[in-house]
Amino acid sequence: MDDAQIEAIEGEADVAYNSELAHTSAQALLPMGRHFRETDRDAVARVQALVDSEGVDVVAESWVRSPEDSLPGILWRGYLLREWIRREPDDVARRFEAVVTALRGRGDAGEANSIPKPGAIRQEWDLVLAGAYEGDFAALLESSATFARHLGEIEAVWIEADTHPLATEVTRRDSALLATAREFFVAATLVEQGRLE
Repeated sequence: MDDAQIEAIEGEADVAYNSELAHTSAQALLPMGRHFRETDRDAVARVQALVDSEGVDVVAESWVRSPEDSLPGILWRGYLLREWIRREPDDVARRFEAVVTALRGRGDAGEANSIPKPGAIRQEWDLVLAGAYEGDFAALLESSATFARHLGEIEAVWIEADTHPLATEVTRRDSALLATAREFFVAATLVEQGRLE
């Protein structure tokens, strides 16, 4: 075997390990689906202890490459949304107010009043990411989708600079907020079908 073949095998092992780590850590915070039933309970307990002592940032990095239609992938998007609301409250508030003003200007006060508020979205994601969420996860995903879609319609760019601490493939892609909103909606459907793992 040459060096390239050995690296390819090692790379595949790393991908498999990272995927398993991502799924195990996601399931530790929000147990659901077939994968949870197959997950080592001791591993789940260790992840929960790690999050309790060190915070969710430690495990969130394992979700970065997870597909959007997986539990770790959607938790990564929720983590980014929560962190954006937490770290950039002025930007989020400015966009939120622009949405409300635009909707009211069109005579759609009912729609303006139905948009989830940033603090409410953050509070629910805080619970999810602490492993303490007991609510309707599909409803949270739908609320997150509605929030991201409305803010994305005002300003589709999520994170402007590559140097921003939240600059990732998810937040820097074209129409990032709108794309993430669609992913939240799809994930909500998967939860309702019992297929988000």
